[in-house]
Amino acid sequence: MQDVSARLELPFIKPSQAQKHVTHNEAIQALDTLVQATVEAFDAETPPALPEIGQTWALGAAPTADWAGFPQHLATWQGTSWLFLAPGTGWHAISATERSLRFYDGTVWTLLEGGDLNQVNGLGIGTNFDAVNKLAVSSDASLLNHAGSGHQVKVNKAAASDTASLLFQTGFSGRAEMGTAGSDDFEVKVSADGATWFSGFRIAPATGEVTAPNGLSVDGALTGSAVQSGLTDSTAGRLLTVGAFGVGQTGTPTTLADVDDATLPSGFYRTTSTTANSGTLPGAAFGQLIVMRYSSTISTQIYVTNSTTANVRFAFRTHNGGVWSNWREFWHTDKTTVDANGFLKEASPIVRLSHDGTAEPAVPVGAAFSRNGAGSYRLDGVPPLSKAGWQIEVPQDHNGNRLVHVATSYDVAERALAIETSTITWDSARGLWAGGDPVDIPAGRWVDLRFAE
Repeated sequence: MQDVSARLELPFIKPSQAQKHVTHNEAIQALDTLVQATVEAFDAETPPALPEIGQTWALGAAPTADWAGFPQHLATWQGTSWLFLAPGTGWHAISATERSLRFYDGTVWTLLEGGDLNQVNGLGIGTNFDAVNKLAVSSDASLLNHAGSGHQVKVNKAAASDTASLLFQTGFSGRAEMGTAGSDDFEVKVSADGATWFSGFRIAPATGEVTAPNGLSVDGALTGSAVQSGLTDSTAGRLLTVGAFGVGQTGTPTTLADVDDATLPSGFYRTTSTTANSGTLPGAAFGQLIVMRYSSTISTQIYVTNSTTANVRFAFRTHNGGVWSNWREFWHTDKTTVDANGFLKEASPIVRLSHDGTAEPAVPVGAAFSRNGAGSYRLDGVPPLSKAGWQIEVPQDHNGNRLVHVATSYDVAERALAIETSTITWDSARGLWAGGDPVDIPAGRWVDLRFAE
C-alpha cells in the first residue's frame, strides 16, 4: 500500500500506525490549503513578518529565510510553522489581492489568458450582456489603445445588403448612425425619434463621390482646387468666386452643327460658314451664339458676328412652341449715328465737320482736315460719299429749316472731298434753294458726311 495519494500526495493512515490522528491532521491541513486554493501573492520571495494562520503564498524561484529551499512551493502558515506543498502540473490558484487565476505549468505559475476564454456566451463589464448584445460595457469611457504603432476597430457584415454601423442613441432610441447600412455606400444619417431617418451625406464606394440628399449649408469659406483660383479662372467644374469670370470659357467654344437646333442647352457656341442653316444668321455666318434655354420648348439665342470691321452684327431671336421667330437686329454705334439734328441714322464711315473748320470722325476713316477760308473745307484721304442711302445731313433750326447750304465735289485721283457752306437763297428761275455767300457752319452744330465702305 502506498504512503500518499496519487495526485495530491496526501498521507495515508496505515493499519498498524500509532498516533493515527497525526497523519489524518496532516492530510486535512493539506486539503485546507489545496481545496479552493487562494494565495496572498504569486512569486513571493520573502516571508511576511506577521502572517495569519491559514494564509498561503505561491513562492518564486529563489525564496529566502524560512522559505529558503522551497522554490515554486505553496507555503501555508500553521501558527507555529510553515506547511510547504510542491504543486503538480495543472494545479490552480486564485490571488486574493490581484483577483487573477493562475495555473502551474510544471515550472512556474502562469496567468490564464484569452485562449482559455474563447466561445464564452457573453461578457458584461459593469452591466449584463444579453442575447443580442453579447459584449456590454457600462462605463464613463472606453479606451482602445494601440499595442504598437496603431489600432483598428473593425465592424464586419456578411453581405452588402446587411448593416455595419455605429449607432448613437438617446434613451436607447436611435438619433444618429454612420456606416454601411443596407448597401456598401458609406452614409451618415440622423433621426429625431428613432423611426424617421434623414441622410446627411453619402459616399459612393466605386468613385468616392459625396452626395448630400437633403441639401448642404456651408457657413465658412470654401477653398481648394475645386474653387476658382482667380477672377478669370475658367477651369471646368470649379465653383465661382465673387467677382469671378464665371461665364463661358476662354478657349474656343463648341462649333454648332445646326443653329436651328432647339434642344441646344444653355451656353456659348461658335458658328462658322459651314454651319447648317447658317444662311438664316444675320450678316456673316462666322460668329458666336449665346443660348439661354428656359424649358424643353422655350429658348432665346443671341448672335454676334465675329468681325473687326464696321460690319459687326448683333441680333436675337426666340423659340417657342416649335417655331423660331425672325432675327431681330440691334442697332449700335458701328451701324448708326446721331446727326446734327438729333436723329438716329444708319451709318457707314461718317465724319462730323464742325463750324470752326475742325472735323471729328464719328467712324474713323483716316481723313486729313483743312480749312481754306469762310465756308471752305477740304478732307484728304477719304473714299467717295456713299451712293446708298443718305450722304449729307445739314444742321437745321427748330422749325426744320436748313441753316446752311452745302455743296461738295470729289477728286478721285487725290481722294479728296471739297465742302463749301454758304447762306441759303431761293433760285426762282430754277425753283429750288441755292447757295449764296460763303458762311461757316453755325457754332455748336456740324455737317455729317457719310462715306462709302
